[in-house]
Amino acid sequence: MAEKSKPGSKPYRRDLRERLKSLGFADHQIDDVVTAELVQMCHIRPRTARRLARELTLDEVATRYSSLRNDAESRMRGSRIWDYEQWPNRGVRPTVHTLRTLAEVYGTTWVELVDIEDLQHMPEEDRELYHLRVSGGPSDTRAAPTTPPTAPLPASAPPPAHAPAPAPDRPRPRPAPAQPDPSGPAGTAELIRTGAEHALGVARSLSTTNVDNLTLHQLEQELVGTSRSYVHSSPYPLYFRLAQLGNHIAQLLPGRQRPSQTRRLNALAARCSALLAWVCDDLGAAAAAHDHAWAAWIYASHSESENAQRCVSLVRSRLAFSSGDFVESARIADSACSGVPQDSVGSHLLLRRALAWARAGQHHKVHEALRDWKARGEEGPLGAGDGIFELQQAQQRYFVGAALLDILDVEHGLDELRTAIDLFNRTPEDLRSYVEHSLSHIGTAKAFVVLGDVQEASKVVEPVFDLAPERRVRAILSSLRELVAFTAGRPTYGSQLARELSERIDEFASHAITRRLHSVV
Repeated sequence: MAEKSKPGSKPYRRDLRERLKSLGFADHQIDDVVTAELVQMCHIRPRTARRLARELTLDEVATRYSSLRNDAESRMRGSRIWDYEQWPNRGVRPTVHTLRTLAEVYGTTWVELVDIEDLQHMPEEDRELYHLRVSGGPSDTRAAPTTPPTAPLPASAPPPAHAPAPAPDRPRPRPAPAQPDPSGPAGTAELIRTGAEHALGVARSLSTTNVDNLTLHQLEQELVGTSRSYVHSSPYPLYFRLAQLGNHIAQLLPGRQRPSQTRRLNALAARCSALLAWVCDDLGAAAAAHDHAWAAWIYASHSESENAQRCVSLVRSRLAFSSGDFVESARIADSACSGVPQDSVGSHLLLRRALAWARAGQHHKVHEALRDWKARGEEGPLGAGDGIFELQQAQQRYFVGAALLDILDVEHGLDELRTAIDLFNRTPEDLRSYVEHSLSHIGTAKAFVVLGDVQEASKVVEPVFDLAPERRVRAILSSLRELVAFTAGRPTYGSQLARELSERIDEFASHAITRRLHSVV
C-alpha cells in the first residue's frame, strides 16, 4: 500500500493538483482551489497557503516583491516574508500596501491574504479598507478570484488516509450590502449619501493621530537634554534614561499618525538608538552597540531626515573606529558628509574622517579632510551645545591634534592638543566633555614621548588617573593602553615609563565601569 503524503507537504500538493486536473479544473483555477484546501483541511494560514499553492520559496517571493517595488534601497528578504506570514501570533504586521504587493506576486487580491485572526488585530482603518474591498469598493489590479469550493473533494477522489477532520467553516467576509436601484431618484440619492458618508469616514480616520506636535517637541527636547548631559555625565544612568525614552517612542510608532508625524517619530527613534549605540560602545558592549546602530539606521531610513541619517552615520563611523577598521570608519564619515549643509554634524563628520584616515596612514587624505573642515569656519560652542553630535571647540582641537600626531606632525599636533586642554579647562565642569579632555592629556603625553621628554609625559597624563570609576569608559582605557604600547616601543628612554604606566592602568581599569558591568553579565 502506497505511503500517504503528509497534509500540506509538497507531495501532498502535487497529488492534489493531479486530482484537480482529473476532475476537470482549469489551470487558472487550480492555485485558488489548492489554497482553499490548504487553509481548510490543513489549517494553514492564507498567506502561507497562497505561497505554497504557487510553489514559491520565501526567497523567491522576496525577489519578486523587490522587483515589483523597484526600491534598491530597501530590498525585501525571505525572513521578512516569513515574519508577515506569522503575524499576529508573532512576526511583523504587514501593511495594506505590503499585502497588495504580495497579492500581485501571488496573482490574487490582498483581501484573499487576510483571515479572521488578521482582522481581529489589524488597525481599524485597515479593517475599513478590507470591508470596502469585499463589498465592491475600489478594486485592486486583479479581480477577485472565483470563490473556490469549500467542501471536501468528491468521493471519487478520496482524501489521504489519516487526513485531519474537516475544520469548522471559517468566518466568511461579510456580504456586500444590497445596492439600491440607481435607476430611480431615490436610488441615486441613496448612492450619493452613502458615498459621501464613506468618503468623510475615511478622511476622518486619516486625520486621527496618537501624538501631537507638543508631544513630539517634548520628546525632542528630552532627547537633546540627554545628549547634552552625556557629554559631562557617566554613561550608566543615562543608558536607562535613553532606554525608557526609546521604549516610549517605540510604543507610539505602531499607532496612527499623520505622515509628517511618523517621519518625525522615526527621526527621534533613530537619534535615540544612535545614542544608545554610543553609550554601549563606551561601556564596552560592542555587540549591543552594533545592534542599536543597525536599529538606528533602519529608523533613519524611514524618517527621510538627512540630519538623523548623518547622526547615525556619525555613530557607525565611531563604532568602526573602535573596532580598528579605520578605513571603513573614514569611508562612512566621508559618504555622510559629502554635499551636506555646513552645520555642526557635518564638521564632526569631517574631523572623524580626518582621524580615521590618520590611523589608516593616509596622510594626504588627512590634510584634505582638515582643509574641508577649516573651510567651513565652524568653531563650535564652548560648552555642551547639542550634545555628542555637536563638538565643542575643545573637542574639535583634540581631533585636529590627534590626527596630526598620528601622521607624525608632532609640533603642530602638540600645539593643537595643548590648545584643546586649555579650552577644556576654561569650560565649566558641568559642560565639559570629560572623554576628549582625557584623550587630549593622553595624546599630549604621547607627543612628549616622541620628543623624548618622559617626565613631562608622565606629568601631563596624571589627571586622567583621577577620573571616577563610572567615567572610565572604553575609549579612555584603550587610549591608555595604546600609550603604554607606544612608550614601550622606545626602549632607550620609554621602558621605565611604560612599566609604571602599565601597573597604574591595570589598577585603574580594575575599578572601571566597563569591568564592573562585564563581571555581572
